[in-house]
Amino acid sequence: MRWRDVAALAALLVVELAGLGLFAKGFFPYKRSLGGFAGWADQPADMWQMDAGGKGGAGGAQGPAVPAQYGRLVLMVVDALRNDFVFGDGSAMEYTRGLLRTGRAVGFTARAQAPTVTMPRLKALMTGTVPSFLDAVLNIAESDTSASLQHQDNLLWQLRTHGGKQITMFGDDTWLRLFPGMFARADGTSSFFVTDTVEVDRNVTRHVRPELARGDWGVMVLHYLGLDHIGHVAGPDSPLMAPKQREMDAVVRTIHEAVAAQDRERAARGERPTLLVLLGDHGMNEIGNHGGSSRLETATALVFVGADAGEPVPPAELLGREVAQASVAATLALLLGVPIPRNNVGVPLAPLVLPRGLGARARLRLLQTAAAQLYAVVRANEPAAGPVDQRAVAADAARRLAAAADARGPAGRVLQRAYEAALAAHRLAARGGAADAAERAYFAFMDRASAHLSAAGGGYGLRAMAAGIAAMAAAAAGLARLFRPALPAVGAPAAALWASYLAALQASSLIEEEHQFWYFWVQTLLALRAATSRRPRGAARALAQMAAFRALRAWNQTGQQCAGAHDVRRALADPRNARVLWALAAAAVAAVNAWALRRLRGPAGSAPCMALRLARALVAYGTVGALVYHADRAQAWPALGAPCVALRRAVRWLLPADALLLARIVQTTTLAQAAVGCAVLRAAGVAPAAAGALAGAMPLLLLLTRPHSFGVFALFFAVLELQPHRHGSRSRSRPQSPLRPPPALVLFALAHASFFVLGNSNSLASLDLSNAYAGVAHYDGVRVGLLVFLANWAGPLWWALAAAAELARALPDVRRLAPRAAHLALAAHLWQATALLALSAGAALQRAHLFVWSVFSPRYLYQAAWFVAFYLGCATLGGALCLAAAAALARPAAAHVMRT
Repeated sequence: MRWRDVAALAALLVVELAGLGLFAKGFFPYKRSLGGFAGWADQPADMWQMDAGGKGGAGGAQGPAVPAQYGRLVLMVVDALRNDFVFGDGSAMEYTRGLLRTGRAVGFTARAQAPTVTMPRLKALMTGTVPSFLDAVLNIAESDTSASLQHQDNLLWQLRTHGGKQITMFGDDTWLRLFPGMFARADGTSSFFVTDTVEVDRNVTRHVRPELARGDWGVMVLHYLGLDHIGHVAGPDSPLMAPKQREMDAVVRTIHEAVAAQDRERAARGERPTLLVLLGDHGMNEIGNHGGSSRLETATALVFVGADAGEPVPPAELLGREVAQASVAATLALLLGVPIPRNNVGVPLAPLVLPRGLGARARLRLLQTAAAQLYAVVRANEPAAGPVDQRAVAADAARRLAAAADARGPAGRVLQRAYEAALAAHRLAARGGAADAAERAYFAFMDRASAHLSAAGGGYGLRAMAAGIAAMAAAAAGLARLFRPALPAVGAPAAALWASYLAALQASSLIEEEHQFWYFWVQTLLALRAATSRRPRGAARALAQMAAFRALRAWNQTGQQCAGAHDVRRALADPRNARVLWALAAAAVAAVNAWALRRLRGPAGSAPCMALRLARALVAYGTVGALVYHADRAQAWPALGAPCVALRRAVRWLLPADALLLARIVQTTTLAQAAVGCAVLRAAGVAPAAAGALAGAMPLLLLLTRPHSFGVFALFFAVLELQPHRHGSRSRSRPQSPLRPPPALVLFALAHASFFVLGNSNSLASLDLSNAYAGVAHYDGVRVGLLVFLANWAGPLWWALAAAAELARALPDVRRLAPRAAHLALAAHLWQATALLALSAGAALQRAHLFVWSVFSPRYLYQAAWFVAFYLGCATLGGALCLAAAAALARPAAAHVMRT
């Protein structure tokens, strides 16, 4: 490529980046919100007192419509508390289950909505709204303050302002970011040190008894993180899970017994009792992650302790007793006698807010208040929903009730008729009609309105989306023009892969199961290589690659349909196979070092030999350090036997027991390898330096990979070694079959497939945070974000380095290497530009799709990460820096012919 073409490529990438930003700004859905905070004046006039002449009761401007049932609240959030962790037969929370069996507690399965990560779920719990999907991204940025609820109506603000409660919080510091200045006393713990499953909860529990003994609090928030951390590190079937459940159960018992004793004294003073609510913010899937919309990720436990709701219920029955998680805010507001948050879309839970003994008038007044709040949100989002005149409804109640049954037209108009029908039934009940019919009418309206508001994705910025698509189309067209001279050389396999991929991006099922697309194409390309090979040896190599890749497919099941199915990972995670797991991990480390020993060699006694020896030593030390780091963290040494324990103690001087220090040492070996790589480049040439970069990255990649996947990298090396290598002009001059895929295309497909081979998917649930804090003592957004990217894109990054090593091996002269690398970079950017354009256009056309939140939105975030972080950051900018270093340091390859 000429310098003019390089400048054009840079300009086109800037245009594409701008288009991505514009489209993302308009695409991610948001709800139209009501400003301000709800107050007593927002309560409607009482329909029970409304007469035909238009006079009605007061709107309750000085207090709640119905007196509060409870005076204090203990909100105990156990992160990732899936419903079966409490209600399932395998639960270890016996005290809590006993409360449910004896009728002293009421339980539900609270169904959360995607994204199932902490920050948006806490927003849903405290505001009753469906949070923005972008909150899933802000959830990772601990220092971000833009997601604060300081200026949004929420339950805690209502409890402090209208309930006069003093609020305390202990646990996940996400609460401190969401509610700055809200708490009288607080002690936050970081939510992303996922390897800590013990101290993170002790720091909460140590506050429980002292705080309960103080009499000045009205609301106590406790947020425990240890159970979620166990899921991330070891999965829901971990041996650590039952002890953690018993620990949480003991906290429930401590709180319940303490507040029960206090409530007896409070009752003597005429004060209302305390409500304890135990709940999870989200669930977890089969491997312990969350973020997506599978049933396991969205099924959370919700238990109200102290609520008298009637008959005892066997806990197992509560697995199917589902309510919306967004109902919590409205329910607690009514139970504690404060206004419902203004933008709430949840429906109050009838068994709690309508207890036995509450009169018909009070029951209907309470439901009218809740329905009026919901209808205000309907009006803000639906232009067809008009104002409702309660006096007119009261004067013509019978006709309004009948008219609702035949309501047709826009959703806003239908919901308005349903609301008017509920008000009419309320008024008829005051005249002697059936109060239960009015209750059913209120719940019919609220259920309908809540479902509509929760599912609606209105508020798209269509102009921004259109401008973004136009910019991306211009960038793609410009890239195609730059690539036009090479278009005739594009073979049938590449064209078929490109066309089928663009088509797959338009189908939600294929997006969820994208791994199947890449698995099919990798095997197809390898099969074509076998079928078009002129020599039996070439065909045998391709068939061996197919066999190795088949083993890779079975390692980590992913997607939606096969998630949780039996695979190698699941077998290795079985505690009975601990020795097999670590033996396989050690064998993988040995295989990595064997490859480095084979590829990083030079003439004995020469300067290249010394540099390459140092490189091999760093790889060996770093990879063994990564293995020991994971074994230390998993406390695996006792299970491996006394000799292994003794060996670990013996090498503490070389590999320290401090996990933070050991992780930093492993990371340092990778950085040191980069410095040694410059010496290798100077002494030996481009080809050994590129191979050294691949080997040198292994300590860091293994550090950020779960030990059960170490074997995946060993198979990667096996597939790479079986790749055909072209040398000389003879092989290039012989005509090839038009169906024979070039090596670069095979490596490209392997890079994309490797993302899924390591257990990733297009769901946020597969985002692995287990190693995001490796070597990090305090939160650092840049470092944590970088580690999250490296951990989840370890496979594609490995194949990018492998492709560079293969290219340098075939073209050791940097003057020939640079143009070829630029050509491949242009082809890769044309690929991803058309893919981004196709995905953007498809998402815009299907923005009303049922799965826009659970499928298209996370897929778009992943596509943005592929473009910005992988293609633009690593492949293009990183590759350009490496080529610049090669041009400055490398000696002519002809002067240093080495055996590789």
